[in-house]
This record gives sequence, C-alpha cells and structure tokens, in this order.
Amino acid sequence: MLRRLAICAALATWCFLDTWVEFAEGESAYFARHDPLRAVVPPVLAWELALTLGLLAVWDLFRRLRLTRRAGMHLLFLASCLVPLGIASVAAVRASPVDLLPAIRGRWFWPAVLSAGAVPLIFAFLRPYKASRLMRQIFLWSWPALAVVLFQAARATLLRYPAATYRDRALAQPFLNPPKGVRVVWIVFDELSQEMAFGNRSQGPPLTNLGRLKAISFFATAAKAPSGATLTSMPGLILGEPVIEAIPRGPYNLYLRTRSQSQPVPWSAFPSVFDDARELGFDTALLGWYHPYGRLLNRSLTHCFWTPQWQDAGVEEEFTQPGFASSMWDRARLQLAALPGAGHLPGVFPGVYDRQERIKLFSLLLSRALEWAADPSIGLVLLHLPVPHPPSIYSPPEGALTPNGRMGYLDNLLLADRAMGLLRGSIEEAGLWNQSAVLVSADHGWRTSFWRNEPGWTATEEAASRQDTSAVPFLLKLPGQTSGAVYEKALPTVVTRRLIIEILSGRLTDPAAIPGAIGRIEADMP
Repeated sequence: MLRRLAICAALATWCFLDTWVEFAEGESAYFARHDPLRAVVPPVLAWELALTLGLLAVWDLFRRLRLTRRAGMHLLFLASCLVPLGIASVAAVRASPVDLLPAIRGRWFWPAVLSAGAVPLIFAFLRPYKASRLMRQIFLWSWPALAVVLFQAARATLLRYPAATYRDRALAQPFLNPPKGVRVVWIVFDELSQEMAFGNRSQGPPLTNLGRLKAISFFATAAKAPSGATLTSMPGLILGEPVIEAIPRGPYNLYLRTRSQSQPVPWSAFPSVFDDARELGFDTALLGWYHPYGRLLNRSLTHCFWTPQWQDAGVEEEFTQPGFASSMWDRARLQLAALPGAGHLPGVFPGVYDRQERIKLFSLLLSRALEWAADPSIGLVLLHLPVPHPPSIYSPPEGALTPNGRMGYLDNLLLADRAMGLLRGSIEEAGLWNQSAVLVSADHGWRTSFWRNEPGWTATEEAASRQDTSAVPFLLKLPGQTSGAVYEKALPTVVTRRLIIEILSGRLTDPAAIPGAIGRIEADMP
C-alpha cells in the first residue's frame, strides 16, 4: 500500500513539477502580486491530493477486479503518464542552465522529438506490462529528486518571505500647495516600435491619434531604448542611465548594475526622476505593470497602481485573487495548456488565458490612467501601459477587446493608438492640454525573433517583421506647443529623466531648445 501511495503521489507531483521548479528558481517572488503560499500553493496541493487519492482508488479497484494483468489497463496507465511527462519536460527546460528556447522554437524541434519518441512508443505498445512497470519504478525512485525540488521551493520562495512583504508600502504624503502651471504626462507603451508606428504603415491602417500628436511634437526618428527588455529598460528610463544587469531578489528588491555603479545595488537605493520631482515640490504618480512599483518606488510617489505580469507556466497569477474553487479550475486549465505542443493542436490556444488576464489588467490600468492623466494636482505621472506588447487583445473589425481570434501585433498597435486618443481626450476635457508636457516613448521595440515561433504568430506579422523593428518612438510636446519638429540624430531615451526635470523646473519651455538640452544631457552622462 505504501509503495502504491508513493507512486501515485509522485505522479501527481510530476503533474505540477513546473510550479515547484519555478518556486525553486526563486525569481517569481519579485513579480508576484500575492503571496504564492496563499495564492498558488493551496490549489496545487489540493489537486495533488485529489490526484493521489483518485489514482490510488482506481489502482485498488483494478486489483480487486483482477484487471492489472490486462494489456489495455497498462496502456491506459501509460497514456495518462503523458501529462506528468509533458509537465516534467517543461520544468526541465525551465531549470536548464542553457537557454533551450531557441532550439524549441525551431522548425525541426517537433520532428526531432517525434522521431526520438518513436522507440519508447513502440516499446510501450509491444510490451505494455514491462513499460508500465518501468514507468512506475521511475515515479517511485524520483522521490529523492522531488524532495530536493520541494525543499528548494520552500527555502527559496515559499517560506522565505512573509506575506507582508508582498504588500505595497506606504506612499509619500501629497504636498499641500504643489506648483501649478506645468505638468508632465509620460506615457510608455510597452514594445512600441518606431518602424511599425511611424515608418512602414503599409501593413495596417494609420495610427490617427499618435499621428496627431506627432504633428505638434518634437519627434526623434532614431531613438534608442536603454535595453531590449522591460526588466532593465524601465529602471534605466526612471534612473536616467542604462542598466547593465537586473537581479530580482524577493518581492521588494531588484538589484541593479549601472554604468556608474559596478556593484549590484537595490533599485530603491538609487535617486530617480520621482525623487527629483518631489524635491521641486510636485506630487507624483506611477501606473504600470510588470515591475512591483508600489513595493520599490513608493517613497517618492503620492499615487501608485501596478499589476503583475503573466508569469511563467506553473505560477501564473491573476491580478485579482479568485476564490478557492475558481483557483482550482484555473490551475487545471493552465496545467493542461502548459503541455508541450498544446498551442499547435487544432482548436487549442493556451494563450487565451494570458489574453483574458491581459484584458482585465489593461482595462484596469487604462481606467486609472485616464483619471490620473487629467488630475491637475499631479505634476509628474508615468503611465507604463502593456500594449502593443503581445498577446494581442484587440479586434479592429469589432472595435473591442477579445481573447479569441488570430490577432497580432499590428492589431495591438491600433489599441495603443486608441489608448493615446482616450488619454488626450481626458486631458483636454480637464482643460489641461495646453499646460501639460506629453512625452510618448517605449521601453523597447518589437522583438520579432522572440515572438516569431509562438503559437499566436500570424502571417501578417511575419510579413511586417522583415525589417528592423528595434527602435522606439520618442515624441515630446511641451506646454502650449502647436507645431512639430523632426530630430534625426541618434537619441538615447535615458535622457528622459533630465528632460522631465528641465520641464518641471521651468528651464525648458521652448520647443526649439529641446535639441540643445538633449546635447547638454548627453555630454553629462557617464
């Protein structure tokens, strides 16, 4: 009985091995909105217990009915093992010190896997009893490795950080009489490509709202983001210098190495654009996703609202924590969607769960963004919005957000443009457009090599991606500005911090002076 119990428990644990490996890696705590010990672990353990007891009951029933010698029963068991084996392969890829994703996304990966799997499949059909016994032995003797993974998951993440460390920290107190007459609305569209938005528009309809802003703004045609990833690019923009390395350490620490700081230092220890604005007497706001801004930059923010990213398979987390029954159902769907190749099967698209959650968080972020962009008491507001970053959630024919359909990056571009129109309308309705500086850019361009082999990649995206899409847009409209200017020199967008302070301090009021200000800032950069 104990041997059968150990085998069933091991099989159930393998079904969620990606979860435990992710926690053992230790980085997921930084991106989590909720304490995973309360948000993720209970439904996982409940499923493992249910699977263990269910498998044990079926096994005992087969023994009582004397069916354990029938080949069909062993083939049924072997077929059920495809789920834990698939999840274990996902966990192995995640834990591998070598980046296997380029090989997995290659066109020859699945033919190679099917060829290599032919031998064990033939063996299972010809010798089902021996194959079944071998599989049971593998589960039984995997317990030492499982114990190590579970111990490391508890040590690295689950028991290491108290629940309180996942909560946002206290914000700065608003000033009683903040300066009036000038304010900055800084909009960062995640993964917005200069080429796709303002270069080659033959692949889609014009971006009307971004085009309207471009016509009255300082427009840089060769802007370069601090890096190609949000993890390092957003800190670089906020600090005003490139970040060489970012190391997540727990829910409230991101250690950074920059050009001026060779040793890793917590992000919260660096002075930021929000500290500068506070020194000038302005209230500040930050709205965004991916980074836990409310746990890191709270000391210099009077308003903060952030949502988590959709995490790696196994620890996916909804922004709003559902009830236990909903968590159980979601966990089952996510594990099935995590199986290798699930996204390539007809009628199956695991990204639909990511899309559903992205719609929720984008709607929440945009609603709050419209409010804060039109709040005259906020002198500096940064809006880090998760579009046009995949997954695509906007259907142009319907003019609505949807998790279904073969939509792509170009569709999400239209959603970014639509968001820009709504934000401008909100500022104008509040009577603040002429006194607001509006700065629009991106944390990085469209990473076509990263997304190309994802299940949702479309033929339209493939056609549009045959060009350099790494550059980002940079549009700056000063208060009262009504005519545009084009800047064709290379522009590192880390100058944003200093430009914003030039505006808030009243030193930069003339659009014609923007190129000179950029030159001075670049000359002072380390």
